[in-house]
Amino acid sequence: MPALATTASDPASSPRAPGRRTQKERRAATRRALLDASAACLVEHGYAATTTTVIARRAGVSQGALFKHFPTKADVLAQTAEHLYRQLVTDYLDHFDTLDHEPDLPIRLDRAIRLLWQMFESAPWAASLDLMAASRTDPELNLRMEDVVVAHATRIREHAVLLFPELSDHRDLPITLDLLFEAMQGMALSRIADPDATHYQAMLDHLVATVSTRLIPSPDTAPQGAHS
Repeated sequence: MPALATTASDPASSPRAPGRRTQKERRAATRRALLDASAACLVEHGYAATTTTVIARRAGVSQGALFKHFPTKADVLAQTAEHLYRQLVTDYLDHFDTLDHEPDLPIRLDRAIRLLWQMFESAPWAASLDLMAASRTDPELNLRMEDVVVAHATRIREHAVLLFPELSDHRDLPITLDLLFEAMQGMALSRIADPDATHYQAMLDHLVATVSTRLIPSPDTAPQGAHS
C-alpha cells in the first residue's frame, strides 16, 4: 500500500517558517530578557529599587510572566547573580585573549591579576555585591546565593588552571586564588566609600608581588619547595 502523501498543511511535517521561534526558544528569550532587565536595574538603581514590578516592566513582560520563570523574587535575584558572574567571567576571558601571548609566567600572571582588578571595579561586580550584602538579612536569598557563589568559585578555579597550566599542580594555587579574590572583593567594597585610586593601586601592586612570590619560585628555590 503506498504511503499517504503529506500535505503542506500538516503541522507535524511542515518546516518551521523562517523567523518563527519554538516555544522553548521563546521561553529562553523571555528568561534572558528578565535576567538582563534585573541585572540592568541592579547596576543602575541598586538592590532596594530592583523590584519584580520594575524588572518585569523593563523586560516588557507582565509580572505573571516573570513568576512563571522565577517563582519568587529570591529566585530571580539569585539567577541574576549567576547571570552577572557568568558575564564577568566571559568578559575577563575575552579581555585576557587580547593580551599579548607572553610566554614569561611572571609577566602573564602580573597582567592577569591587574585585569582581574578591572573586573572588580566594574558596575556588574558592584551589583553582585549588592545581592551578597542583601542575602545577609534575607534567608531565602541567602540559601539560593550559596549555591551560586560556590559554583562561581569552582568555575574560577577551572579557568585559572586552563589559563596557567604550568601552575595546575601547585599546592598553593587554590588557597592563593581564594586569598586573591577575597582581598579584591574587600578592596572593591571599600572603594565604594573611599575611591582613592592611588591607595588601591598600591594595594594592587602588593597583591601582585604577594601572589607572584607564592606561586613562582625564585631561581634559587628548588622546584619541590613550591610544588607538591
